[in-house]
Amino acid sequence: MDFDQIKNIFSAVTEKGKEYAGIAVDKTKSAGRIAKLAVEMTGEKEALKKAYVELGKAYYEECRASAAGLFAQLCEEVEAVNARIAAMQAEMDELKSSFSSSGEDADFEDVVGQDEESCAGEASCGECSDPSDPPEEE
Repeated sequence: MDFDQIKNIFSAVTEKGKEYAGIAVDKTKSAGRIAKLAVEMTGEKEALKKAYVELGKAYYEECRASAAGLFAQLCEEVEAVNARIAAMQAEMDELKSSFSSSGEDADFEDVVGQDEESCAGEASCGECSDPSDPPEEE
């Protein structure tokens, strides 16, 4: 093999390398565009969902009293869900009010101190130990 033949082989390999590199660049650009379109499409689908929700709310507010067929059934479902939510909220409010029924907020140190005082008179409650006792080994 002479120098020109080797030069031609390297030249051909270089050209093929450039060709494959160009194809790879094109594929990478296409993949990037696909990813960008997928993200944009997801945003558009979210906008569509919001529009449908707003449309449904508007229809419900305007036509719930005169809805018929499937729309009446869906309106009844909305009312039932709203009633369940209201009942849950009322229960939560009632439970929250039980925390502050004493009129003052409980302080951690006060609660622990009261618990320790009530336990101090008992010989052995089984839930706490005398600080002078060494810890039990397991």
